Amino acid sequence: MNSQQKLKVPLAAPFMMICSSPRHPAPTGLVVLVLCHCASLGALAGLGRELWRHPALGSGSVNESQLFLHATFPAGFLWGTGSSAFQTEGAWDEDGKGPSIWDTFTHSHTRYSGATANIASASYHHWEEDVAALKLLGVHHYAFSLSWPRLFPNGDALGPPNPAAVTHYNRLINQLRQEGIEPVVTLYHWDLPLALQEWHGGWLNDTLVDAFDHYAAFCFRTFGNRVRYWVTIHNPYLVAWQGYTTGLHAPGQMESPEATFTVAHNLIKVCFVLP
Repeated sequence: MNSQQKLKVPLAAPFMMICSSPRHPAPTGLVVLVLCHCASLGALAGLGRELWRHPALGSGSVNESQLFLHATFPAGFLWGTGSSAFQTEGAWDEDGKGPSIWDTFTHSHTRYSGATANIASASYHHWEEDVAALKLLGVHHYAFSLSWPRLFPNGDALGPPNPAAVTHYNRLINQLRQEGIEPVVTLYHWDLPLALQEWHGGWLNDTLVDAFDHYAAFCFRTFGNRVRYWVTIHNPYLVAWQGYTTGLHAPGQMESPEATFTVAHNLIKVCFVLP
């Protein structure tokens, strides 16, 4: 599908903007459309339309014009694949990596019943095979996240980084570029260093705004000469709501609704202090 082909997606599908660092501004209209939670992905083509014709009870009436957005993909739309560090890297305690809140959450939370990301898809060890697979797919952009606790085990980016982590991400970025695949790097995909949660209370404490600023500045200095596209925080809504109010996500806290706004405010603030 090229950039001028018709786009037809459910209007209810969520999306997010891709952010860029001030040093590497993204082109106008750069939007990555993320279709998630789509039912019956393995169903026959066209069956998904029926799901949107029959909304759940209590959702209100929906007419034909509201079911789909008919438009074209904009010029410069980035097609590719994506992943995140916690969900794919594995090697959760190897080569100097510190624990994240998601490591602790999955290790101790009964909801997961032993299902952890200790190994995951082992991309930390099989990154070369991953890049080869991306080349085979013919994609030109690959979105992935850096692991804050792998780069800085205690979360303090004013101290020395974990050299093994720097080497790993340098090799991955260099190999992607060598194969003609543009890296799209997320700074934070939920895996907060556990030390920052234990010492400061996580994102409820605005101390993390400066901590994130130092971490982001390091990443820009270290990888920015080869990374054009940066995503600041992946889905901050889920970080604030599911992490600190419902407790369904790490760190698993069930605070007052006001806590959600405190966390959200601190997450928004990091966007105004980036170098």
